[in-house]
Amino acid sequence: IVKGKINHKFKTADEKLYLFEEPMYQKDITGSPIADVKKEGAGRNYLIQHSAGSGKSNSIAWTAYRLASLHDSNDESVFSSVVVVTDRTVLDEQLQETISGFDHTIGSVETIDDKNSKDLRDAINNGARIIVTTLQKFPVIYQEVDKVAGRNFAIIVDEAHSSQTGSSAMKLKAALADTEAALREYAEIEGKAE
Repeated sequence: IVKGKINHKFKTADEKLYLFEEPMYQKDITGSPIADVKKEGAGRNYLIQHSAGSGKSNSIAWTAYRLASLHDSNDESVFSSVVVVTDRTVLDEQLQETISGFDHTIGSVETIDDKNSKDLRDAINNGARIIVTTLQKFPVIYQEVDKVAGRNFAIIVDEAHSSQTGSSAMKLKAALADTEAALREYAEIEGKAE
């Protein structure tokens, strides 16, 4: 930490290496959900709002990396994968470059932009640490994702107001849902109702 800022290395597509300092306001923005996940565990929703030009891509990247490296008290990863979703058919190049540029461990980020939906399925099934994709790829693969029972996914949605409704959003939720846990929860609710 230097002068109240957190340093991050960033490598651009043209192989230039930069050192970014996360401003304190962004540390607060991204740190609050992380602290809550450390305390409460997976399964909660958070909303981070940004105005234009306020560093949204950096906040998404920092949050994705923090969630991907988060461990519980037993030193187990809290999330199997962090999936960053945008609703744009062509991934926002700035967002993709920012997240990929933070890739300190080569291969920990899997970008599914020009690739097909099966690459998304494989990234999820193989447990890629951070996956960057479009919402439109989920309807094709949602029934082909291997068992997700016992796996937790952190989902970061760019432009959440337009990405949480419709059939594509439903297929994203279906692909990553622990259906066995959902059925157990439903059975418990039904049992209490009787």
